[in-house]
Amino acid sequence: MVVLAAAICTKNGKPLLSRQFSEMTKSRVEGLLSAFPKLIGNGKQHTFIETENIRYVYQPLESLYLVLITNKNSNILEDIETLHLLAKIVPEYSSFDEQDVSKKAFDIIFTFDEIIAMGYKERVTVQQIKHFISMESHEEERVRLEESMKQKQAKLEGNKKMKELEKLRMMGGGMGGGMGGGGMGSGSMGSGGMSPSYGGGSGNNYRNDNHSSDRDSNHSSPLIDRERRDTTPKPSSAQPMKEGMKLGMKSNKKSAIAQVLKEEKVVEKEDELEALLETGTGSGAAGGSFEKAVPTEAVHIVIDEQILAEVENDGTVNSMDIKGALSVNIGNSSLGAVKIAFKKGPTANQFQFITHPNIDKQTFASANTLRTKDGKTFPSGGILKWRCRPTDDALLPIKVNCWPNASGGVTTVNLEYEASSCFPLKNVLITIPSTIQPIINQVDGQYDYSHKDKQVLWKIPLIDDSNSQGSMEFTVKGNVPSFFPVKIHFTSTKTICQIDIIDSVIEETDIPTPFSSEVTLSTDNYEIIG
Repeated sequence: MVVLAAAICTKNGKPLLSRQFSEMTKSRVEGLLSAFPKLIGNGKQHTFIETENIRYVYQPLESLYLVLITNKNSNILEDIETLHLLAKIVPEYSSFDEQDVSKKAFDIIFTFDEIIAMGYKERVTVQQIKHFISMESHEEERVRLEESMKQKQAKLEGNKKMKELEKLRMMGGGMGGGMGGGGMGSGSMGSGGMSPSYGGGSGNNYRNDNHSSDRDSNHSSPLIDRERRDTTPKPSSAQPMKEGMKLGMKSNKKSAIAQVLKEEKVVEKEDELEALLETGTGSGAAGGSFEKAVPTEAVHIVIDEQILAEVENDGTVNSMDIKGALSVNIGNSSLGAVKIAFKKGPTANQFQFITHPNIDKQTFASANTLRTKDGKTFPSGGILKWRCRPTDDALLPIKVNCWPNASGGVTTVNLEYEASSCFPLKNVLITIPSTIQPIINQVDGQYDYSHKDKQVLWKIPLIDDSNSQGSMEFTVKGNVPSFFPVKIHFTSTKTICQIDIIDSVIEETDIPTPFSSEVTLSTDNYEIIG
């Protein structure tokens, strides 16, 4: 480690906040910070102090000190650069006041984590840090979208039920009038006198056609009148109208859902929208996908991992960064403190783990259990992070090769993918730049060409053991400068770090409690360069 801790303290050495980047006890941090002001000589203008084992790199902030505690082997120039960046970002979130710093402590600690990772300075600017901190939570946005969809769906269903009840009420009134006419109708007044009441019901169109004949037969015999009533359409004639109402409501419901999907930008393209509405009922297709992501238990665990990689076409890894985070959402406050037991897969030993300051590091390291130090509920915003920077492509879930071959004014491009059997991948999209629309000779999966972006789109909805290898071949006539970089996008429900949740237990009673989990692996930026 280089940077052991970053802290803000008063002139007397009282720590207001501290973020440790190595295993340090609270008492040791407090002791180092309380001794720090005594080591500063009056009138000296140095920006660092060295003791036998550590180095203080500091900068005054009005009545406070911003302090980096490092080992003596660290690069002092890089430490000063880190300190200056911290001094620039702290005023963006807090004034130089003890109460304000304590109030905004977590915001400041989050900025420290963006600047320093694993004890080393990240290559970031102030604007990038502000952008990262201000980014909205993906899970929060999804929950907000789901709630909005549920409300709009409930409103649509309510309007449908209200219209159905209104129709049934009107039909019930018409049927009552018709029966009244039948009850009176053994004499001459039954047919003529009561027929307008029946016509006011659901059989209005039918009765209007014979209205004049009913009027002419007002004084007909009871037998003829009875026969006419027997041949008159019964209330069952309202059934087609009822079915027609259902069809109309279904169409209105489908169009309403389409409008909601457009407004919420769930589906932007018309063809995707039509395909979504045609598969079953539109609400079922859309509703099913959202319902799946809704937490089903009071303890909901979210694991999110992203991969960023730049790989040469021959397989040489230029850079690769795999980052992950775990957060716990407690939907029922009556549960109290909860501890989470997990297990690590074979690849986990290649990753470095960082726990939230409130998490008990000893039980995490020795028992693979996440619990808080003070017995309170888990903090929001994530409790565990991990990171790995491999130098080879062994951890890549999918590898892609691109082989262009130009001959006689025509270029033939062959692509091939090979996926790991451990990772079922979904929504795989491989994009190949091409300024000219190609002729597709062979493809495993689906393809398209974007005239706007000048890209060939190779789409595979699902890659598993049945199609772990696939290829695509297309031909381009003319001169295309390059078919690189090839970009790969995918999602998966398994992570590279292979962290699996085993159990969720209530701290006070040591009784297991049901939990649900949501695991996502996705690409931040994965590209193949020529």
